[in-house]
Amino acid sequence: METNSTYYIDLITRYFYNEATPDEIRELEAWVKADPKNKVTFSEYHKTWKAVENARVESSADIDLEWKTLVPKLTIKEAESRHLILRWSLRIAAIFLLAAIPTFFLYRYFGNESEKQLIVTTGMVEQTLPDGTIVTLNTGAILSYPSRFEGSLRKVTLQGEAWFEVAPDKTKPFIIAAENVRIRVVGTSFFVNTKTPDDETEIILSTGIVRVYYSDMPRKTALLDPGDKAVLAGNGHEVIKTTNEDVNFLAWKTKHMVFNNTSLIEVVELLSKVYHTNIRLSGSLLNDCRITTTFDRQSLESVLNVLKATLDLQIRNTGAGIEITGHGCYQNK
Repeated sequence: METNSTYYIDLITRYFYNEATPDEIRELEAWVKADPKNKVTFSEYHKTWKAVENARVESSADIDLEWKTLVPKLTIKEAESRHLILRWSLRIAAIFLLAAIPTFFLYRYFGNESEKQLIVTTGMVEQTLPDGTIVTLNTGAILSYPSRFEGSLRKVTLQGEAWFEVAPDKTKPFIIAAENVRIRVVGTSFFVNTKTPDDETEIILSTGIVRVYYSDMPRKTALLDPGDKAVLAGNGHEVIKTTNEDVNFLAWKTKHMVFNNTSLIEVVELLSKVYHTNIRLSGSLLNDCRITTTFDRQSLESVLNVLKATLDLQIRNTGAGIEITGHGCYQNK
């Protein structure tokens, strides 16, 4: 089974943070070499991190000054921990959000528009934008937005997976840019993934109305209603609109997973994504195993114990991930 790409995005992030083990680095190297698309993904994230370092060099912000400003707000124990992180984290001139320092970093940069904010996540992050819109970003996601929404539009750019709860404002539509794909809303909630395995952008609408289109063909839009799913190719102009049938599309955010006679291969793929862990089936004996169950905010250990007891599996931690073995489930055919 091919491990879900979200796991490797998390691994790339830990590699840049110098947190990856030697075994994980070798695994990442093998993944990059295995497919040209993987190499492109790695290069894109590398460019982002280089941009962060360039921002550090060009910025006049003083980390020690930032530290002196933050110290009165922290306990002594918290202060010591965050001081180490501020010194260690690429030495960028950044404003760290106190509630999520281990999870993401944010830096500011200047251009022709108003001051910009860039968030690069190393874990799931919930961020409130200047207009009150709430965005939940999955591991490896990158979000750019202005410090103030000026003019007639509220525009942000996104790479990766995110859940948006857009604050209503009929006078100022909300625009999400994902390469040449555009998503236009007024006030609604929906899921976006700009990095599907097929290099497509996927939108799943929960409430409200969404219009999707390509930046070079703004008049050719597709309208989504609640429950609809749209897929747009990164280098095309076709919008494929269907009804969403994936009940687990938000499992990475909610850790609520429903399996109804689902193959163990699919279960393991979702668990790898939700828990950011490399989980794999050993051999093909388990390909016929299927399971019907529901998990709700349970730990990975708890979930694996249920699978182990239900399907008579053997589960071991190899250091590089979790390996699942067993005698097969031929009786379930």
